[in-house]
Amino acid sequence: MAQVPEYVRIVEEVFERYRGKPFVYVGTYRQRWDAVAKVTGKALFTTDFLKFYKNVVWVHSVRTKYAHAIIKNIDVSRAAKYPGVLRVVTAKDIPGVNDVGYVIPDQPLLATKKARYIGEIIALVIAEDPYVAREAGDLIHVDYEPLPVYTDPLQIVDLDTLKEKPHTRIHEERDSDIVAHFKIRAGDVEKALKEADVIVENKYRTPMQEHAYMEPEAAVAIPEQDGGVTVITSTQCPFDARKAIARVLNMPQSMVRVIAPFLGGGFGGKEDVANEIGSKAALATYLTGRPAVAIHTREESIIGHSKRHPMVTWYRHAAKKDGTLLSVEANIVLDTGAYASLGPFVAWRATVHATGPYRVRNARIDTIAVYTNTVYSGAFRGFGNPQVAFAVERQMDILAEELGIDPVDLRLKNILRAGDRTVHGQLLTEEHGVGIEEAIKKAVEAADWYNKRRLYTRQTGPIRKGIGIALMYHGNSIGVEGADYSSATIIINRDGSITFRTGLTDMGQGAVMGLVMIAAEILGAPPEWFRVELPDTSSTPDAGPTVASRSTVMGGNATLVAAYKLRKRLNEVASTILGCSPDDIEIKAPDVYCRSDPSRKTTWNEVVEQSFWLGVPLQEFGYFRAPKARWDEETGQGEPYITYTFGAIVSEISVDIETGQVSVDKIITAYDIGKVINPIGAELHAEGGSIQGMGYALMEEIIHDINGVVRNNNLSTYYIPTIKDAPEIIPLWVEAGYKRGPFGAKGLGEPSIVAIAPSIVNAVSHALGIRFNEIPIPPHKIYLALKREGKTRL
Repeated sequence: MAQVPEYVRIVEEVFERYRGKPFVYVGTYRQRWDAVAKVTGKALFTTDFLKFYKNVVWVHSVRTKYAHAIIKNIDVSRAAKYPGVLRVVTAKDIPGVNDVGYVIPDQPLLATKKARYIGEIIALVIAEDPYVAREAGDLIHVDYEPLPVYTDPLQIVDLDTLKEKPHTRIHEERDSDIVAHFKIRAGDVEKALKEADVIVENKYRTPMQEHAYMEPEAAVAIPEQDGGVTVITSTQCPFDARKAIARVLNMPQSMVRVIAPFLGGGFGGKEDVANEIGSKAALATYLTGRPAVAIHTREESIIGHSKRHPMVTWYRHAAKKDGTLLSVEANIVLDTGAYASLGPFVAWRATVHATGPYRVRNARIDTIAVYTNTVYSGAFRGFGNPQVAFAVERQMDILAEELGIDPVDLRLKNILRAGDRTVHGQLLTEEHGVGIEEAIKKAVEAADWYNKRRLYTRQTGPIRKGIGIALMYHGNSIGVEGADYSSATIIINRDGSITFRTGLTDMGQGAVMGLVMIAAEILGAPPEWFRVELPDTSSTPDAGPTVASRSTVMGGNATLVAAYKLRKRLNEVASTILGCSPDDIEIKAPDVYCRSDPSRKTTWNEVVEQSFWLGVPLQEFGYFRAPKARWDEETGQGEPYITYTFGAIVSEISVDIETGQVSVDKIITAYDIGKVINPIGAELHAEGGSIQGMGYALMEEIIHDINGVVRNNNLSTYYIPTIKDAPEIIPLWVEAGYKRGPFGAKGLGEPSIVAIAPSIVNAVSHALGIRFNEIPIPPHKIYLALKREGKTRL
């Protein structure tokens, strides 16, 4: 039997020790460590660092004019002679590898032989002035041989068979334009279909969604005396960015330093884009010996960085008359655009979650990711789960309608509970924390579901109300996608103040505050005593990527391990001062005393000072690695994730049938996230995910025309919700603790968007009696649907 690692034993011990006990800092409302700096404008974002450097050069990206074409020749001679231009860079000038692909090496930094989407970069202009660089870029002449353009994945594959259609290969260097194929095989679907009383079969579509973060992509590169380079860039993954930049520059990673300053939003979009923008700035610095800056305009950001994968899918659910689910089948096609980016991983996660949080004993799921000539798709909050959750939860509502069963009752009959196995065969136990039933009941009670469901059944007048529910579950951390580890360093300084370091980034979501609260709880020192140092590959430990809702679970465990080891040393030093057992020591800084005799006490600073005199180290590195995930490629059976976050969303809406306008009146979110470490952060996640999910449901969609041109490439034509659109949002919590999470905590960052769109669309369908199987549903689509159904009359 394999030995349990020390770090796992520590996490489990702390979970049991704190179970049912009151907390001092965890679960309390605290001011964020970065709040004052941000509200006073003192926080430095990437381009703020420009004021510290002189002789900065500007990097402009020259982009292709065709979505699919052979590049026959690139003539930069006129641009190179333009006054103020220092250098024009093409692929031949790259000293290392011309590739910035994230999962597979399919994406050149600078295109050479072929253009695969409009917006792909073919050259860089380095100049003294950004406007000069842009003007010179217009002088570059490229000879193209246009090729057929494919903007819909169903031009590449057949949805029924998932086989490739005849077409001009987008990636001719590969055997197929199908990037990845994942599947689940469970039970006997054919037998289940024969036993079924009701079969529901539908096709669904979800859109390409833009992250629309406040801060577009940016990087500042600075030359170092030893020939290396420092890159300050807005990234979620500084160590991955360092690896990519080092490859482009043909340098060892030790010569490349990446700093992740404050980020103005990420949502997954800044997971891989630093590979590109960081490499552009670093390359300019390498070639000129001067500081360099690369900044995307909003238009460049929209046409040039990864998006949420559009999905086309076919689903078939079979059930008995009493509502028992018998089988689920699905063909899922994800459009990964011109390059893979995170596409294979997104397709895998979509596959894992393709049957929703339900007991499904018979399943046949096939998911493929397909190249097209659109902007490439990659990581986006939810990572494939919002797409399949929309289809699954629409199916559940339609199934309930066909059976004459209330949608809540149908879900309660089929949800996963402790003791059940997932569709992958993973046994869920009490140790995982399976709180979805409680989440449903909390949300339904808060919404007055059953009463409103009846009340909204028959309505007259121009405004029609509806109420809808959707469920979700979301695997925590990376699973089988990669090495699943994290780390943190805690240093107690001689004056008693504390330094906290981790390679996990805070992109505005407040995750690092949760880590500080975990450390504060273990050490017994208030969060206000901590100073957080931002990620820097030269000083902070590699904590893995800031993705997959892993900051609290994985980073929190690493933090807990470091704090636990320090606390043991502090207790031992305090015991020598006070003359009681280390287990009897209570630390509530600034006070330190014997629990059995509080009159015997000293101070935090005295314990810290004595530690230095006694040679007791007060610096500790914490590390945690998730238990190994298992996945069988042929059957989709195994244990894909360490645990799951569960949730139930109830949305209430109003529809104006004269205009098709939908107003979301209220969203109630009930999430099982284990122990709520940072309530403010959790509430803001619930609110932010709800608003972003509302945009996904009602208005957000990147539109490509038949030539591959993005037609809404700025925020005047790509609509996102504003504060005027925001409904009342009521966050509720279920704390079904996960034994191997910090104090039982689970993740929330990604789950908070997953079930929002289907709950809203289910509510709209309830209000109007019309089935909507694709999103978004803006007013014109709803009005046309009403007109087709003859329901525009009052």
